[in-house]
Amino acid sequence: MSEYGQDIAAGERVLDVGCGSGAVTRDIAKRVGSQGLAVGLDPSLALLSIARTLAPEAGLGDRVEFREGNALRPCSPMFRRGSRPGGRLGVFDFDADMTLFTHPDRTLTRRIVAAASDAMAVDGWLVRRLPFLFGRAGIMDVRVPGFFPLETDPRSFYAGMADRCAEVAAKARVITEFAGRLHIFVWGRKPV
Repeated sequence: MSEYGQDIAAGERVLDVGCGSGAVTRDIAKRVGSQGLAVGLDPSLALLSIARTLAPEAGLGDRVEFREGNALRPCSPMFRRGSRPGGRLGVFDFDADMTLFTHPDRTLTRRIVAAASDAMAVDGWLVRRLPFLFGRAGIMDVRVPGFFPLETDPRSFYAGMADRCAEVAAKARVITEFAGRLHIFVWGRKPV
């Protein structure tokens, strides 16, 4: 959260869309303090269950809520209700086509990334449209920082993605040096 959440202040209410297990939501809850509220929204009941378990364990149960919701509808009434005037809306997602594997066969690598993007994400390009969708929903001061973690350990999360992306990727051993994926955080403020 460091760069994209620096200006979250104590007492604010923040909606974290696509919160997953609540890691970012918990960080937001620490920043808003006991007078604020961090609300995590995710369509996965399994991930929400994990998030609801981890927040109290971190001592944040009184300043965080987790709700079922769909990040594919950022213009929906939930988004408008979830953020009062002056409130913040954040969506943290990845660009599925910006997955990176190193391998000397560039054509094969590109085919694997494209196939994984189409097969493993509900909408691998949603994050590319979010700034426009935020604007359409009346969110202003939209900022879009991105970061690209690179891992060199073959046992790491992203390096292990070859197994998840395609069986052919694992059989071809396409990860030889490092792997990663571009993540984007779209952030905005509802007008006062």
